[in-house]
Amino acid sequence: MSTPQLTIPIFPLNMVLLPSESATLHIFEERYKQLVSDCLLNDAHFGIPFVYKKTIQDVGIEVRISKVIKKYENGEMDITIEGVRVFHLIEYSEILPPKLYGAGVIVYEEFLKDPPSNFLKLLVKEFLWVSQQKEISSDIFEKVSIYGIARLLDLSPVEKYELLKANNVLNKESLLKPKIKLFIHLIKLENELKSRFLLN
Repeated sequence: MSTPQLTIPIFPLNMVLLPSESATLHIFEERYKQLVSDCLLNDAHFGIPFVYKKTIQDVGIEVRISKVIKKYENGEMDITIEGVRVFHLIEYSEILPPKLYGAGVIVYEEFLKDPPSNFLKLLVKEFLWVSQQKEISSDIFEKVSIYGIARLLDLSPVEKYELLKANNVLNKESLLKPKIKLFIHLIKLENELKSRFLLN
């Protein structure tokens, strides 16, 4: 069965959100003030494809407006958005008259059914222990997606984009594992140096 194509408002940005991750935007351009106003009026979502080196990439995240923090007299706004679902951008129109903003034809990423691997679970448990002294039960992973694990890490926009772009859980895990291993190593090294400093 083919994946249905949809058309949604598009707001290209040099930022990447993961599903369920939040961010704050200051809306000041006329076209995006119109886009946000339309989305608020219609309880609609919009898409943020990643802009890298001035080029709009073909993978992005659908977002919802979770809160309007402030409205200014000139129509500018501060809003909070939350990542909803990953999409692939099939076609993009910079302006879609009569609107000032653009729109894109998208297909959603297929639902990731596979749970995190046992090896990744063990890595995350170790990471949380060395970084926060938190002991977590393996049962918690029954409800956590690969993106939930990724949100624990301080990933750059490019790293997040590569994660979204990877086409299955196995490939996404292969991107996260080295990052988690590096974090664990650096935290252990930092703790060791602190211990030596205190002993001296």
